[in-house]
Amino acid sequence: MPKIVDHEERRSELAAAVWRLASREGVEAITVRRVAAEAGWSTGALVHYFGDKEELIRFAFELTADRVARRFDAAAARLSDPLELARTMLVEALPLDRERRTEVRLWFAFLGLALTRPTLGAAQRDAYRAWRRRLAAALLDAQERGDLAPDIDCEREATALIALADGLAVQASFEPRALPPSRQLELVDEQLARLRAGSTAPAR
Repeated sequence: MPKIVDHEERRSELAAAVWRLASREGVEAITVRRVAAEAGWSTGALVHYFGDKEELIRFAFELTADRVARRFDAAAARLSDPLELARTMLVEALPLDRERRTEVRLWFAFLGLALTRPTLGAAQRDAYRAWRRRLAAALLDAQERGDLAPDIDCEREATALIALADGLAVQASFEPRALPPSRQLELVDEQLARLRAGSTAPAR
């Protein structure tokens, strides 16, 4: 009787191997041969799933983006305050702990690669657009509740807040003493407080 192969399980094994390798040695370590070895597979078995290094790199990027998106989803399921949700969508992208420091390091490594890889560049643009849409939607919900001033352009503010998060992530990665987690959170909260300050909501 032929062996039944669970392709989703095998892709999960590959995802884990890609993440371990990239986290430990960086994006430049991602090759068909290295990932196969990390997963305990033969190179021939791996190429049934990924034809070349470019496909693997895109897969690794999408895996990184998916990890963050899953945390956004979890926050959306538990939070009723849209501004708290907006805050979560920003702080989850900051290097506040070991896991997120690794994600930030890989995210910006992928950004560098995307400048010369059109397929990866398209994936990066899609990820940023999805992030902006979700953040703008949370801000719009807050505006409709009266927590933000009615004249605030939520899409414009979402773009500015993501730029802030990106900038903090870069600077905190290079100067962790100047921007410890507490300071990163303060700066995000200051910007959200600036938006809230013009609201028409009654004092609570």
